[in-house]
Amino acid sequence: MSMGKDKDIYFPSNLLMVKKDAVSAIPAAALIVALFPILITNFATISIYLLIIFFFFFDSTKIVVSRHLLKTAMIMLSGVFIMAYSYDKEPIVHLMRQPPDQSSVLTSMLSTSAICFIVFIQGYLYSFTVKRPLSLLGYVFLYEWVLVGIYFIVAYGFVTGNALMLGSITVILLPYMYLVLEGKPRVRFILSSIVLLYLMLILSRTAFVAATIFFLTYFLYPYLIVTKIRYKLFFPFFMMLIFLLMAIYLLSGFDFLDDFSRTYFGGKPIRSGRDLLWPELLPYIMDKPLLGYGVNQDSGYFQASEILKFRGLDAHNIYLEMLVRGGFLLFSFFIILFYKIWGSFYSINNNKMSRIAASGLLAFLFLGAGIPIGLRGNIILNTLLWFYWGVASGNTWINNHQLQAQVRRSDLCNRLV
Repeated sequence: MSMGKDKDIYFPSNLLMVKKDAVSAIPAAALIVALFPILITNFATISIYLLIIFFFFFDSTKIVVSRHLLKTAMIMLSGVFIMAYSYDKEPIVHLMRQPPDQSSVLTSMLSTSAICFIVFIQGYLYSFTVKRPLSLLGYVFLYEWVLVGIYFIVAYGFVTGNALMLGSITVILLPYMYLVLEGKPRVRFILSSIVLLYLMLILSRTAFVAATIFFLTYFLYPYLIVTKIRYKLFFPFFMMLIFLLMAIYLLSGFDFLDDFSRTYFGGKPIRSGRDLLWPELLPYIMDKPLLGYGVNQDSGYFQASEILKFRGLDAHNIYLEMLVRGGFLLFSFFIILFYKIWGSFYSINNNKMSRIAASGLLAFLFLGAGIPIGLRGNIILNTLLWFYWGVASGNTWINNHQLQAQVRRSDLCNRLV
């Protein structure tokens, strides 16, 4: 029996319904995994990849450039000027062998920041072009995370030297994966449990704690947005907590965490060498506290003492890296910028994308205390991180203003009545 296009179609109640984006994402995720070795080593390929991601879904839609975006863009531009001002300083050391140019790992904080700032603005503008932004990409990265995780487990087992990378990938992709599971609390709980178990099995402790912070913030978000003041004050409280933990880490105050790490993370002690590197790095920071040594420098350029066999003092910490390169001036700039981005995720009605973005931002801020991510390192992960923030910032603005418009119309109708 044929059916006209205007006829209603009956679907059996036991029929499995699958979203179009969930199916369309399968070939995209498979292609990304197949090209993974090329994407992480060739910058030209990465550029094409990013262009496809950020422009493929654009169409001619009216875009609103809000005051918030203009203020954020001006703050970002001032940061670029701050970093550019110190870029031409003489390097601390001249490396005998420079890193390859065709690499996805960018050590330049200026280049990484400029790219990520642009990506943030692109994400903000993209949020105005579709009704459900990032739906397809959410499925793509959910499948990709599963496939990449299975590949490394089969190839190397759970104990692998790629734990830092795999942990970073997991935390950065969590917002995308959580977005497609919104409205599915049971599946979301299962994914959260699998993520924590996976990070524990691969011995990625920093990523494990960062993911835990993501889940806790997601739970606390409805209570944080009760008042805007409470929401804004939570950011400095969280940052002070991070810096307090960094200070305690240098002291003998983590015995109970050391026992936990040895028990559940393959016998690894909580102190992984940073307790030796940071004390030797701090005097260098104190020598140039205001402007640092130049944004083109690197903490790994400093030579450690004989005790550490003259290895580089790589901070493995984005905050100490800021202080080394740009001193308190650059450090203050990024703290203000992150606070501004955090404020842009304040949602009047607990918008799902705002809630996930706020959780992801705090997870990143903790992750940065143990892994140099977000402002240097793998450019793909960094751009995906900033792109989500931009999309969520624009989506939050749209959601809040739509609600405010509805309230104004309701008030007007009540007055007319």
